[in-house]
Amino acid sequence: MQAQRKFQWRQASPGDIDAILAIQAIAHADFPEDKAVLAERLALCPKGCFVLVDGDEVHGYLLSHPWKRCLPPPLNRPLGAVPDDADCWYLHDLALLPMTRGSGAGAGIVAKLMTLAHDEGYGFIGLVSVGGSRPFWRKQHFVVETNPMLAEKLASYGDGAAYMERKLP
Repeated sequence: MQAQRKFQWRQASPGDIDAILAIQAIAHADFPEDKAVLAERLALCPKGCFVLVDGDEVHGYLLSHPWKRCLPPPLNRPLGAVPDDADCWYLHDLALLPMTRGSGAGAGIVAKLMTLAHDEGYGFIGLVSVGGSRPFWRKQHFVVETNPMLAEKLASYGDGAAYMERKLP
């Protein structure tokens, strides 16, 4: 009988970028982003970036930062800066290795992110759902925003991408 893994979320650090890239290659092979882009997300908002660990092994990550509602940044492009007039918290990417399924890690980090965004004064969390992840996000109480102006913004995310938001309490 295999021992149950003890996954925990911790703040990400620049030393985690190679592990994040390796996980991205597995979890988001169809949506790769450059190392520099991921490192910039971490540098712009370290308090919004986390890795899922079991001991010293990284098994998942979440990258997030303040941004503008209904204006998701293009995939694999540097941001330059977080906008001064940001009005939502943007969940750029959540990726977990298959071995974490059923651990509650995804829902756990969403709850942690909700608290962070609320404490930072934001009323919404936004994200782009890709690769069939919409059912997971619906379970986390995110809803699809249907705004025709989003089509151009979502083009870099591929077919089936949807911008979703969750209103914070």
